[in-house]
Amino acid sequence: MENQVISIFVQAVLVILGALVSYLTTVAVSYLSKKKEALIKQMGADQYNITYNIAKSIFFAVEQQFKSMPKSGQQKADMFNKMLLNKVPGLTQDEIDHFREAVVGEINLQLSKTGLLAPVSSPKQ
Repeated sequence: MENQVISIFVQAVLVILGALVSYLTTVAVSYLSKKKEALIKQMGADQYNITYNIAKSIFFAVEQQFKSMPKSGQQKADMFNKMLLNKVPGLTQDEIDHFREAVVGEINLQLSKTGLLAPVSSPKQ
């Protein structure tokens, strides 16, 4: 009986956490969309797209350089910032952060669509 109560409690907590993660994801996507729109208005669509593509190329170059170094997130972010600012002088730190977050968000979305990072479920016996 006690195990059933604990099981129900754990399931309830997981459902609540799932709903919370879903809500926070929606809020984050909304925030990033608004931030993107504001930046596009400021920079212009063409310049935004050019900078975004440069940021994407830099992201992949940095990932390649640090591929065998675990827990190097801050180093990667610092190198990305430096390289993007070198290629697109005049960007503010907020703009650099936006482009890094936008590229990472796109990559994560593509990965989640492929299912490569989904947990493996064991076959039922």
